[in-house]
Amino acid sequence: MKSTLSYLFCLILPLILLFSSCNDQYSDIIIEKNLKITASKLVIEPFDTIVLTLNLSKEDIGLKYDSIFWIGDGQADNPVWGSLDSLVLINNSYFSIKKCVTDYRIGKHKVYIKTYKDNVASFSDSIEFEVCYPTGDFLSFKWNVKKNEYLYFNPSLTQEYKNFGTYLWLIKSFDTDNYPSVRFEFVGWSININADYSGRENYDKLYDTREERNTIRQFYHNYITEIYGKSTLLYEDTIYLSPLRQEYEKRFKYKIGSVAFNSDYPLEIWDTPTAHIALISIGKDDANNSNWYKVVAEPRKF
Repeated sequence: MKSTLSYLFCLILPLILLFSSCNDQYSDIIIEKNLKITASKLVIEPFDTIVLTLNLSKEDIGLKYDSIFWIGDGQADNPVWGSLDSLVLINNSYFSIKKCVTDYRIGKHKVYIKTYKDNVASFSDSIEFEVCYPTGDFLSFKWNVKKNEYLYFNPSLTQEYKNFGTYLWLIKSFDTDNYPSVRFEFVGWSININADYSGRENYDKLYDTREERNTIRQFYHNYITEIYGKSTLLYEDTIYLSPLRQEYEKRFKYKIGSVAFNSDYPLEIWDTPTAHIALISIGKDDANNSNWYKVVAEPRKF
């Protein structure tokens, strides 16, 4: 019996030492328990919006912290950000006590709060939400909801200054006959401040080769296929020779460019029970590396 206990102790001792060393490694991290996040909901469909709110008043936050930061992926279109009740002024800088978040990736995602006081960082609360497979006609959009809708995903929620980047957006709109369509677009952006043009310079370097732009095409292909399965029609050869325009025009009312130098080229089409979906090259992939990609969706019947 004594030898058995000695054997077990020999097994457990290294684990005790390991956990002890881990605790020493992170001993300077402070866990702040007063600041909590509440969420408007915890389960969404892709690109749907969750409003996160901090529990303390603006006055309490201003007294307790030098700064606060949201950390995570997935900032949504954020109408609450500009409202005065969602902003707190700390040390002449504005910080959000409300934040709209989202994600398009199926699965679970986390958002954290990080605070500073006297140059000491602490992690406060975190919130986990889940993105489920969509139940709409196309992603979370429903054709019978007769209003324009706009959804947005910025890949970085973390509050840090950047003068260039990318985001995803979806726009559901109606033509003059009240016929709906959705555009799903990958967008680059940049800003210039005073004489600093580095934002535009950095943006110009994004996706400036055929190989890099093809990652956008691959993203659309992979994402739509993950949700809706294998496409009905797929063309993978020289873009401007795509034979899918006629098939596109059979299905869609949304007009795409057909005149030289401004032509668009359908490359892949999905037919789901309620929608037609097309992956389109905006322009041909030529020596100028000038094409881009987007997705268009419309009802099968309306």
